[in-house]
Amino acid sequence: MSVIETLQRHGQLVETTQELSSNMRMLIMGKQGTTHIHDLIGSNIENIIRTLSNPIMVVQPGFQAPSRFLFAYDASPTTKKVLELIASSPLLKGLECDLVMVGEPSDEHERQLAQAKQLLKSAGIRVEAMLLQGEVVPVVCQHAEEVGCDLIVMGAYGHSRIRQFIVGSTTTAILKMAERSILLLR
Repeated sequence: MSVIETLQRHGQLVETTQELSSNMRMLIMGKQGTTHIHDLIGSNIENIIRTLSNPIMVVQPGFQAPSRFLFAYDASPTTKKVLELIASSPLLKGLECDLVMVGEPSDEHERQLAQAKQLLKSAGIRVEAMLLQGEVVPVVCQHAEEVGCDLIVMGAYGHSRIRQFIVGSTTTAILKMAERSILLLR
């Protein structure tokens, strides 16, 4: 059984969570306010996600335990590591999984998706795999809404801040747009 500890600390949020991270299995943060695409995500949330290597769950108001999750998979080194974490962890066992890759149809994408699906199935996770087309962020968020996924699971910030400045960040964009809770893994 896990022990939940509550603390009241003084200081900066990012530094405080970093100090506590060695004894933390997961950080759960609440997301408040509206979730329109034009709203700014709190810089504290982004900085904490970038700073900690711990799993971080950003929950929406009224959070309830999920029964179905969407895993946004792109076969990058970051999401392959997340795939291994999902398969080896008891955290998401027993939940239904929508394994979603966004991209153009190709033999390579189908092969990557089939390999990921097989790994999750062999870990005892009920999984449906699908290759969807379009822009990643709206496709992932819309699919989660349409099929009733309670949780979006994804890798966090697989690229540098410089690359993010030039091409943007999928992590930040999903944090802004999603109306579902998000589990970020590294």
